[in-house]
Amino acid sequence: MTFLWTFFRWLIGYVKIEIRGACGEKFITLCMKHSIDLWEIRRVCPGIIQANVYSFSIRHLNLLARKSGVTLEFSQQIGFPAVLKRYRHRPGIFLGIGLYVVSLFFFSRFVWAVDIPEANPIQQKKIQSILLEEGFGVGSFIPSVDYQNLRYQLMLSMEEISFVSVNMNGSRAVVEVRFSDPTPETVDDGTPCNIVASRDGQIVSMLVQSGMRYVQKGQTVEKGELLVGGIMDTRLGYYVVHAKAKIMARITDVQTEAVDLVQTQSDRTGRYKVRREWNFFGKTLPTVSGYDCPYAEYETETQVKNLSFGDDCVFPISLTETYYYEIVSYPQELSLEEAETKARIQMDEADRLRYAGVEVESVQESVECTDGRLVLTRVRSVIVDICEDKAFYFED
Repeated sequence: MTFLWTFFRWLIGYVKIEIRGACGEKFITLCMKHSIDLWEIRRVCPGIIQANVYSFSIRHLNLLARKSGVTLEFSQQIGFPAVLKRYRHRPGIFLGIGLYVVSLFFFSRFVWAVDIPEANPIQQKKIQSILLEEGFGVGSFIPSVDYQNLRYQLMLSMEEISFVSVNMNGSRAVVEVRFSDPTPETVDDGTPCNIVASRDGQIVSMLVQSGMRYVQKGQTVEKGELLVGGIMDTRLGYYVVHAKAKIMARITDVQTEAVDLVQTQSDRTGRYKVRREWNFFGKTLPTVSGYDCPYAEYETETQVKNLSFGDDCVFPISLTETYYYEIVSYPQELSLEEAETKARIQMDEADRLRYAGVEVESVQESVECTDGRLVLTRVRSVIVDICEDKAFYFED
């Protein structure tokens, strides 16, 4: 509240005054009777009192000063009116402020950046192309956007999307998407089907809910072999069902990871070149054609700098800087221990996802080095569900 009151006084404008004379208190009393606001009143020394008064009240002060027998000195004028007076001969400043305010309001009604944080580069391009087909992208008029239709079209065009929302933060559009995990194709419950083995293995447990069982616990089966049939033979004749079962089998899973003993190492030399491109309203300004990097080997990094006011208000102006860093490549020979450690780290990273939620009975490892490569092999005995639905149909 104090800040707002201070800002209000600055906006209206006020003056610091000195009241000189022996009747300073009489002058202050007269001001109160005539509803003239004085604040920050303090006595500097005998015969001098300082105070603040609004600029529009100055014309009444001289009359009151004569009645009370004091003299006034105006030491400093503060506030927005004083700023206007100081720069009254510089209209370009006020014109620039006015244009900035108008452009800030006008450009904030359009989309000038589209962010898709949860998608990889390939998914981002696909989503952006779908949005462009629906007329949504850089330069779109925000009040005319049909967000419900955008969500519908995205989920209809990309089946892997499980959730999508389009939110506006100023002139920046944030498309939040969630992708569903790929699931194996299944047969509808109303469709007759058999259950066959998805992999070679030895059955360790069986739970048949519907259908005719063709294998037993402990039996070894091959991929594609019939496990549970969907054709039931009864005294009343044949009928078909959707076979359902959970059959766990012991399988042997072999994974290998190879690492070359001679690796190519690259280091930056410290030299680099920069290529800059300006983008206005979604259009890239023409640059020098045929730009070739002067380095034989190089790495690139790209930075896009948007002209913005805060984090949300983005203007349709951006600078793209592409850095070309010179690198030098040289061979680096790994010892057997280093190569084995690297292969083990790479295989462990892959195994965290591959065997998540899988029962592993045993693991055996072997390492061999041939033709300048170290090969790490892991043989696991795991227990998995090997059921695979296989529909069948009858011809009339």
